[in-house]
Amino acid sequence: MANVKIVSQVHKINGAAEPVYSFLSDFNRIGSLLETACQTGGPQELNKLTENIEEVRLSESECAFVVKGLGEVVIRIVEKKHLKLIKLEGGGKLPFDFTLWVQLLENDSCDTRLRITFESDMNMMLKMMMKGKLEKGIDQLAEGLSKIPYAMIG
Repeated sequence: MANVKIVSQVHKINGAAEPVYSFLSDFNRIGSLLETACQTGGPQELNKLTENIEEVRLSESECAFVVKGLGEVVIRIVEKKHLKLIKLEGGGKLPFDFTLWVQLLENDSCDTRLRITFESDMNMMLKMMMKGKLEKGIDQLAEGLSKIPYAMIG
């Protein structure tokens, strides 16, 4: 097995850490935003992402869904540090388990920084096939999370 660790760029969110943390630490809130975006014909990127996802089940600390052609994916919040960290673990039918840290740093009420770290142990073949895609995906996720209008949905 080979360790894969990917750290996103640091992205700026124009707002305080409280609404960001409150939103990202509750899968029910994330689910409602996705549902609303899908019903109202949200951004094309969101529609592209959700077209392969079925059977979504949400609770405050767990999100489970089926990805067409892949199977069930389960993501659980396993640790929270108020306004600073949300640690997630993933599994399900994926060929590897992973840990994802969403780190927040509030510089002032209009400047919160966000960084995502992904870590997994996977076999060498899978690492070679997935690492580039994971690097791109983790950075896109961090960038996307930095663009959510948290103050408007909190």
